[in-house]
Amino acid sequence: MSDDEAAASSAADIPSFISALLTSGTAHWGAGNTVLGSASVGGAVVVTYAFMTSSRQASSADATGFAAMSATQQAAVRQALATWSAVANVTFVETTDVAGATITFATNRQRGQSAAYTYYPSTSSTGGAVFVANDSATNANPTIASYGFLTLVHEIGHALGLKHPGNYNAGFSNGEDGPYLSAAEDNYAFTVMSYHNNAALPSGVYPTGPGIYDTAAIQYLYGANMAAAPGNDSYTLASSAYVTLWDPNGVNTLNGAAQNAALSIDLREGTFSSVGGVLSVGLAYGTRIQKAVGGTGNDSFTVNSLGNRIDGGAGDDTVYLSGTRDQYSIRLTSTGAYVVSGVEGNDVLTGIEHLRFSDSGIALTAAAAGGFDALRYLASNADLMTAYGTDTTAATNHYVELGVVERRSLTGFDPYNYLAGYHDLMDAFGSDASAATRHYIQRGRAEGRSATLFDTLSYEASNPDLIRAFGTDTEAVELHYLTSGRYEGRSLASFDAAAYLASYADLRSAFGSDLTAATRHYVQHGYAEGRTVIA
Repeated sequence: MSDDEAAASSAADIPSFISALLTSGTAHWGAGNTVLGSASVGGAVVVTYAFMTSSRQASSADATGFAAMSATQQAAVRQALATWSAVANVTFVETTDVAGATITFATNRQRGQSAAYTYYPSTSSTGGAVFVANDSATNANPTIASYGFLTLVHEIGHALGLKHPGNYNAGFSNGEDGPYLSAAEDNYAFTVMSYHNNAALPSGVYPTGPGIYDTAAIQYLYGANMAAAPGNDSYTLASSAYVTLWDPNGVNTLNGAAQNAALSIDLREGTFSSVGGVLSVGLAYGTRIQKAVGGTGNDSFTVNSLGNRIDGGAGDDTVYLSGTRDQYSIRLTSTGAYVVSGVEGNDVLTGIEHLRFSDSGIALTAAAAGGFDALRYLASNADLMTAYGTDTTAATNHYVELGVVERRSLTGFDPYNYLAGYHDLMDAFGSDASAATRHYIQRGRAEGRSATLFDTLSYEASNPDLIRAFGTDTEAVELHYLTSGRYEGRSLASFDAAAYLASYADLRSAFGSDLTAATRHYVQHGYAEGRTVIA
C-alpha cells in the first residue's frame, strides 16, 4: 500500500471532527525530532522545547522585530504546554539547546496581520517554530482565560500537528487544506484551533486548554494520557468560565449546587453543560462523569450509561432518557430515592420532578411502580451479603450512595430460578421470591446451593406455548413452572438441541456444537421462523 493509500484508509477510519484538524499527511512528531505520518499514529513522544534568545536563531523571514520572550510569556508557555500534556501522551522537556529543540518559541513584529504563527512539524530548520506577535498587546501578559493564553494554546496545537478546521489562515498566508468542520462546529467551544468564538461561551473569557475535538485529535496522534485525574473529582459549574474536561478515571461529579440559574447538565462524553444558557463545561470523549448535583433553578439532566447518581436540588427538575417509556422501570427506595432502569442501565434520582423519554414525559412520582428490592440487591453481590446479611436498610443506602456508580447488579440473583432448582424450596416457599432470596442469603449460599440450577431455556423450548406467551422473559417462564408447570407435569427437557443443530447447516456454522446457543436460538428466533427438529 502506498503512503497516499494508507492516508486515505486512515482518513476513512477516523471521525470527521478529528480529520478536520489533521494536517495534510498527518505530520506529527516522533522520537528524536523525527516527523511521522498517517501510517504511524498513537505513539507517546518526548518533545523538547526551547526559548530563542537571538534573532540569529530564527530564519531571516522570521527575524523582523525579533525579541526573546519575557519571563511572564515563558511562564505562560509552560502553562499552555501543560494543557496539552494533560490530555495526551506528550512529555515536554525544556532545554537551552535551541538548535536541537523540537519546538521553539520567540516573538517578532507581525504588523497586525496575525497575533502569532507557527510552522507545522517538519525536518526543516523552522519546523515547530512558534512566533508570537510582540506588536499585539494581547500577548504581553497572556494570563489563563485571556485571548493571549488561548493564542499560545492554539499555536502549540499547530506545532504538534493540528491545523485550522476551516478554510482560513493568518493574514499573510494561504487558506487551509480540507477537510473542514461544519459552520456550527467551527468555534472555540469545540476546538481552540478555530478562529471563531461561540456566542454561548462566557463573555470576556476564553477557553483555557484543548477543546473536545482538539483532545480527540491530539490523542489520535500521540495517544491518550490515561493517568490524568486519577481520583474522584468534583467539577464546579459556573457561568464565568469555560473548561473542557479530560478525566478518564474515578467517580466524578458535575456540581451546580451554588447556581440559581437553570442548569443544563449533560453527562455524556462529547457534550456541553451550561449555566443559564452560558456554556460552562465540555466533556472530551472518554471522560467519565457519574454524578450530578443541581442548584435552585429548574434544571435538566441527561444521563449516560455509566450508572448515574443525580440530585436535582431545589426547583422543577427533569431527567432526559434516550429510550421510549416502555423501555424503563422506576422503583422507589425506602430512602425516597428513585431507581430508574432502562436503556442506559440503572440511575438513582433524588430531587427530580419529571422524566422525559424519547416519546413522552411523565411526573417521576407517577412513574414509580413498586419498591426497590434490597434483598435481591444483596443476593446479587456476595460481598454485600457478607457485610450486611439481610439488612435491607444498609443495602438500600449502599446502592443509592455507591452501588449505582459502581454499576452493581440489581438482578444477578434470580429468586425464581433458585426456587425452581430445588423441590424442598418450592414446597416450603412456593413462588415467594422474598422468602427465597432471604433463604439464599441466610442459608443457601453457605449450603453451596446454586442460584442457576433450573434450565429455563430448556423448559421453555420444550413447551412452545410458553415461547408464545412469554418470549424472552425468563423470570415469567420460571414463575410459570413454579405456579403451574410443575403441577401440570410439563416436560423440562424434551427439546433436542443436538437434533435441532443437526437439522440446520446455518446453525451448525454459527454455533458449532453449543447446545445452549442452539436452544436459545430456538426460543428467540427459530420457533418464530417455523423451524423444527427434522427427523
